[in-house]
Amino acid sequence: MRYTGQIHPISAEYRNFAVPLSAIRPITAEQAGALYAEFKNPANIRQFGQKETPYPAAVCYYSPPFLREVYAEIGAHIRRFLSFDLVETYYYARLYGPGDELRIHTDRGGCFVSVSLCFGYDYSPMFPPGSAWPLMALADRGKGPEDPVSFPFQPGDGMLYPGCSAPHWREIFLGQRCGQAFFHWVPKDDRLFGEFYGDPKKRG
Repeated sequence: MRYTGQIHPISAEYRNFAVPLSAIRPITAEQAGALYAEFKNPANIRQFGQKETPYPAAVCYYSPPFLREVYAEIGAHIRRFLSFDLVETYYYARLYGPGDELRIHTDRGGCFVSVSLCFGYDYSPMFPPGSAWPLMALADRGKGPEDPVSFPFQPGDGMLYPGCSAPHWREIFLGQRCGQAFFHWVPKDDRLFGEFYGDPKKRG
């Protein structure tokens, strides 16, 4: 497979700030389940939920407060895989529904270091208990044909990846619900990454 879309110019800095494509497990299944209940909490949906055109069945959350603490925990967890310090940019979550999919793409500059994390599923006859909705990624930064790497998430499972250069996607979801969140950082380097600090709706 070959990715033909655009890749952010900041991806050239991965040669100096390497980010592995790796499976991680930063939280337990029990922690994930408790937070998944917050995804589905009607009060949170009313107060923080948004709709997003590409995901018609999903509830989308921009930096929801119920994930603030785990964002810091995941940042501490992934530092062991990196040779540089991090600055938080933002995090985003979706409560996916039937028929949603994630089209192949790479991310904006504020997603130089990224983690995608599964919080839970509601199953269906076509997606029975124990099923996984994998996240697929290309490890070659889209430079040539390559077999994708598959990450078959269970609650608490995550993928650490170079968001600006590793094309990633998911096929159509066949379950009832899936809680997934995306956490993002950049290297702590004001000269190269300062424009991405803070809210990516305003910068980067």
